[in-house]
Amino acid sequence: MPDLLLSAITKSFGQNKVLKGVSLEASEGDIIGLVGQSGCGKSTLLKIIVGYHSPDTGSISFHGRNVLRQKLTLRKLVGYTTQENSFYDKLTIKENMVYYASLYKVPPRQQKARIEKLLTQVGLIDHQHALSEKISGGMKRRLDFAISLIHNPSILILDEPTTGLDPIRIEQFWAIVKSVVKEEKKIVIISSHILSEIQSSCTIAALMDDGIIKEMFRITPQTNVEARLKKLWQS
Repeated sequence: MPDLLLSAITKSFGQNKVLKGVSLEASEGDIIGLVGQSGCGKSTLLKIIVGYHSPDTGSISFHGRNVLRQKLTLRKLVGYTTQENSFYDKLTIKENMVYYASLYKVPPRQQKARIEKLLTQVGLIDHQHALSEKISGGMKRRLDFAISLIHNPSILILDEPTTGLDPIRIEQFWAIVKSVVKEEKKIVIISSHILSEIQSSCTIAALMDDGIIKEMFRITPQTNVEARLKKLWQS
């Protein structure tokens, strides 16, 4: 049985049916790349998993327990990173980490060790006293990622996390993500328009079109995600 199971998720905004019965499953260590054209429902689906939106119908189960309507449980289970910075520019890297550790109610006795571990993992430990507004774009993405991990969530939701980064910074970001997933056995679901990123960094591709996931498959060295996506659009 998968660790995470989404079943028949639907969502409408007024007369606009955005999600039309999305189902998805994932297990620890999976990095799922959610791919599709703008407006297909990717961001809405991710916001439902995070708990920002409530679906009209459907369920989300984690380890066999339906957690869809349990906002506090979802908040503990899920870490969320978007293309927008979630930290405070006028705080240092460490001050931001301390703030979010307190916000997520990380026990005070555990905060110091957790923050040091995360900043080491993302390569920011030597910059922890730097003002957040002064650091580079790549470092800002890594800080956001570290913040999403502060409460040790089981599921990470990454919505276009590398937007605006150059290829070298994207590669660095993904090296960190894969290292964390391997060490801490997370489930990662990422939305990205960069197909090469999905191809090289994800273990599973989920092709989404018109409000549903049309196809899911494991990515191997022989897999061509772009070709599969083009075939879907042409069908």
